[in-house]
Amino acid sequence: MKLQIDTWDLSGAYGDWQDVTPSPPQKQHHQIYSIPTVSGTGHLQRIFLRQGLEINWFDAELHEPVTMDVGIHYPHLEISYTMSGTGCWETSTQAFNLSAGVSSLIYMREARLHAELSPKEPLQHMELRIDLRHFDANLPELERLTANPVYCRQTAGSPQIPLIVEQMKHCPYNGSLQKLYLEGKALELLAFHLDGADKEEMRQQVKSKLTAEDIQCLHEAKAILSRTWKQPPSLLGLARLTGLNDYKLKLGFKELFGTTVFGYVRSLRMNEARYILEQGKANVSETAIMVGYHNVSHFASLFRKTFGYNPSEFGKLASAVALSQQKNPHIVSR
Repeated sequence: MKLQIDTWDLSGAYGDWQDVTPSPPQKQHHQIYSIPTVSGTGHLQRIFLRQGLEINWFDAELHEPVTMDVGIHYPHLEISYTMSGTGCWETSTQAFNLSAGVSSLIYMREARLHAELSPKEPLQHMELRIDLRHFDANLPELERLTANPVYCRQTAGSPQIPLIVEQMKHCPYNGSLQKLYLEGKALELLAFHLDGADKEEMRQQVKSKLTAEDIQCLHEAKAILSRTWKQPPSLLGLARLTGLNDYKLKLGFKELFGTTVFGYVRSLRMNEARYILEQGKANVSETAIMVGYHNVSHFASLFRKTFGYNPSEFGKLASAVALSQQKNPHIVSR
């Protein structure tokens, strides 16, 4: 399926979608759309927090690839996070992947975007969308990234981002308190990303101290860890695989990516564990082994430090949400 869209505000992207919000709406600030039936099954839920600020939750199974060409004609800021699903998107100057565990901070104005979504696995995706014409904040960090028509910075392996997303997803309040809670979490997520973008500028300065060959080797090291995080090579082994000495690998990895080698591996494992428990695919002990931990107590401790709650509690919460969805199939529980 191919979609051609031009937008002048946040609502412009959904003009052709079918509104299936229950009437009277159970949640006045929610709007639910079904995806076009030829493309697949599932829903998009929009949660309106205030003018120019909303959260979108996508939950769908695609039957065929979906391509979108979108023109954005207003100052649009977006933070996205993918729980599952694959795809890609590009502007005239940059190309990016959409994959599980990756968050993107995106700014566009008077720009065109081409995106492709794959039907290989279910799509679970969150977007925090902001029309900056209604966002009254004097933030130097925001001014820097809006200097050009297009900006994108992707973040992978951060434990803070999935934690905030999970808190938003399992909001404990309803009505006006829900809006208040979600707006606070939305601004927390924005602050985290803007701080990361600011630190990225400093890391760019650090890059000048590394040779082009060093940077290429460090990116290769990160790619190796992304493939082998269940059983990663030792630090010395990774150094040999990438042609770096262990000192430069440790120092350069932290400077370039903002985390240690072992911190990156741990974050990948924790994100996968969270996904497994959320889907109910395994219990805590089985999940620990699946993500590379044979000591369940150690795994539970790391999970708690990463997400703020025990893995057993998360499994129960995910089960409760799934049961709620079965009882209310027309409401996307987010």
